[in-house]
Amino acid sequence: MDLLCERLVPGAGRVGAAGYLARTARDRPEVAAAVATLTAADDLAALAGTPAFDLVRALAVEAYYGDYAAPGHTGPTGHDDIGFHPPQAARLRKDWSFLDEVPRTGDLGDAEADVVVVGSGAGGGLIAAQLGRAGLDVLVLEAGQLRTAAAHTRFELEANHRLWWPTRFAEIEGERPLALLSGRCVGGTTLINTKVALRAADFDVAAFHERTGLLGPTGEPFTLADLEPYYQRVEADLGVRVRADWPPSVHTVRRGFQALGADLAPVDSYTDFNCSRCGSCLQGCPTNAGKNALNTWLAPAMARGEIRVATGVTVQRVLVEDGRVTGVEHAGGTVRAATVVLAAGALNTPQILRASPGYAAIDSPSTRLAGRTLGLHPARLVYGLFDEIQDCHQVYPITAHCLDFQRDFVMEATTIQDPVAFAASLVDEAGLPLWGTELTEVVRDYRRWAGLLVMATDDNTATAEPGDVFRKRLSGLERRRLSDGLAFAADVLRAAGASRVVWTGLTTSHVQGSAPMGDDPARSVVGADGQSHDVTGLYVGDASLIPASLSVNPSLTIMALATRVADAIASRR
Repeated sequence: MDLLCERLVPGAGRVGAAGYLARTARDRPEVAAAVATLTAADDLAALAGTPAFDLVRALAVEAYYGDYAAPGHTGPTGHDDIGFHPPQAARLRKDWSFLDEVPRTGDLGDAEADVVVVGSGAGGGLIAAQLGRAGLDVLVLEAGQLRTAAAHTRFELEANHRLWWPTRFAEIEGERPLALLSGRCVGGTTLINTKVALRAADFDVAAFHERTGLLGPTGEPFTLADLEPYYQRVEADLGVRVRADWPPSVHTVRRGFQALGADLAPVDSYTDFNCSRCGSCLQGCPTNAGKNALNTWLAPAMARGEIRVATGVTVQRVLVEDGRVTGVEHAGGTVRAATVVLAAGALNTPQILRASPGYAAIDSPSTRLAGRTLGLHPARLVYGLFDEIQDCHQVYPITAHCLDFQRDFVMEATTIQDPVAFAASLVDEAGLPLWGTELTEVVRDYRRWAGLLVMATDDNTATAEPGDVFRKRLSGLERRRLSDGLAFAADVLRAAGASRVVWTGLTTSHVQGSAPMGDDPARSVVGADGQSHDVTGLYVGDASLIPASLSVNPSLTIMALATRVADAIASRR
C-alpha cells in the first residue's frame, strides 16, 4: 500500500502512509475496496477523479501533509519537507490517538425545558444565551463536543476530526462536487472561521423582499435600516474592529489589484487586540482573541447557570401535534418543550424539518419549500507563487478585501490553507485533483504561495434533502461569475509578480437560505420573526433564515437575524 500512496503523493510512502490508511480504515470497507481498485489498475491516471481515486489520494495527502510518521520512522516528515513549522505546531508533540476515537454520544435521555435550541453556532448560541438571560429554561442540544481555547492546537488533522463535520458534498451538474464545510462543536462554525464581520450590502437586503415578501416593522419592504439596530448590538458584543494591520503578503498582492484598476480595503473582524496573527483560526483560536458563539455568549451564560448545554446529541426530528411543536426526538430520547429553535445550520435544519412526519404531513407551500432554496455562495482559493517567502500560514487569514465587483464576486486576501487542505483541494485546469509529482512540486513551495479567496454571488438554487443529499444546478450567470472571479484573481496575482498560478476546486462554508424568512407563506418557510408559518412555537434561528444569498460573509447577518428571533420569542413568554 505504501507504493500506491507514493505514486499518488510522492513522499507519502516514505513516511509510512499505509499505516495511516490502515488506522483510519477501521469500519470503512470502502477504503479497502478503493485500494484494491487502484492497485489492480494498469493506468492510474485513467482513474483520476473517480471516487476510489479521490478517497485514497485524500488519505495519502492526510498522512504526508498531516505530518504522520509510522513507528520507527526517523527521517523528515511532510511538514519538514515543505517548511511548515509555525510556533504553534513546532512545539506540539502530536498525539495520534484521536484516530481511534469514535463519535461520542450524549447520555441525555428524556428531558424537559421551556425552550430547546438545536445547534450552538452563530444563531443558536446567541439565541440560547439571550433567552436564558431573560429567565427562560433553555436547553441547547449540540451534536459536537465542548472544546475551549485550552484544547486548541495547530494540529490540522486533529481539529478536522474533533471540530468539523466530516466533509459533505453538493452534486453539481457538469462539475466536480462542491465541498461543504462547517463546524461540529459547541460554538459551531464560529469557533473555526476567520472572524470576518461584514454587514450585508443594501442590494443584498433589498432582495429579501423581492424573494420572500419580507416586510419591516412598519409594513414597508424590509431594508438594511431594519437590520441596523441588530447589527449594532452584535458588533458591540463581539468587539468588532477594523483590521488594517496588513502583513507583507497583502501589500504584495495589492500591487496587482491596483495595476488592474481595483484595490483592497481593510476588513472588519471580531478579534480583539490579543490576536497574535498566528494563523490558527481554522483549528480554533488558542488565545480566545478570536470571538465566537462560545466565548461571547454561551460560556458566560453557562457560568451564570442560565442555560444547559447537552453535547453529543443529534436531533432527528421535531414533534408536532395539532399545529403546535411539542419537542424534539434524538437518538437517546425525547425532549419536551413548547418552543423549539432549529439552529443546526443551513444544511441540517431543513433535513430535520423534512424528516419530521408531523411537519411534512402539513403539506403546505411553506413546508414543501424547506430545503428547496439553499444558497451555497461557492468559493475557490487562487494562489500565486512568488520569489519571496510569503508565509501566509502565519498571518491573521483575512485582513483585506476587494468589493469592486461585489454584485458578482468578492475577493479576500491574503490566505493559505494549512498543508492537508491546501494539497487536497488543488485541481488542474480540467478540474481534476492534482496528484503525483505535479502535486508535490506545488506544495514543496508552500511558504512562497499567496492566496486570494474568491466568492461568487449565488442564486439560491441548491437543494438539501434528508440523508445529506445536496444538489445544485449552476445557471449561466452563476458560471460566468465563477469564471470571471477566477480569471480576475489570476490576473491580479500575475500583475503582482507571481510566476505561476494554481487554484482549488469549489468549496463553501457560507451555506444559507434553506428555510427562508418572509411574509409570503408561499415563498418562505418562516415568518419575519422566525416562527414557522404552520407550526406554533417552531422557530428557525440560523443561516437558513436568510431570504437571498449575501454577496459577503454571512456570519454577522446570521447573528443579527438571530437577535431578532430571540427578541420575538422573549416577547411572547
